[in-house]
Amino acid sequence: MSLLRVRNWLDPVLRKKGERIENIDENLVRLVSDMYETMLEAKGAGLAANQIGEAKSLFVVDIGIETGERNLVTVINPVITAMEDEEIAEEGCLSIPEVFAEVKRARHVELKGVDLKGNEVRYEAEGFLARAFQHEMEHLSGTLFWDNLSSVKRNILKRKFKKLRKEADA
Repeated sequence: MSLLRVRNWLDPVLRKKGERIENIDENLVRLVSDMYETMLEAKGAGLAANQIGEAKSLFVVDIGIETGERNLVTVINPVITAMEDEEIAEEGCLSIPEVFAEVKRARHVELKGVDLKGNEVRYEAEGFLARAFQHEMEHLSGTLFWDNLSSVKRNILKRKFKKLRKEADA
């Protein structure tokens, strides 16, 4: 296993739609293992393939994050099949470090996809986990969480990110 570089919002791969995965092979299994390691090292709740430079329809999430018991899952070719209610809560992103904003999301979602063994998986989630699934799904469509905000708020956050990056590079 090895750590992968998490791409920041300036990288064009984050605007690419994840390509459907037709074949689960050793390379994909290795990629997922590296994605788990990278996500955990970065202290994230989820990580989409395009965040590490791969425009594939795949993400990993720690579905045990709220309980404190690690439970890592892989979802290949995910689809949200139902969304209910709405809530606004703070959200961040590994590709936009140290930048957070209040984002409206569905409170409850149902998601289906395939796991690394090729078996169909289904998840019902609410609250934080529902938010994490929706966030990762947006990555797979080439969208970032701040795209849900007004252009004024988004521009403020972009300036904040650039300032933080400039300070880190100094």
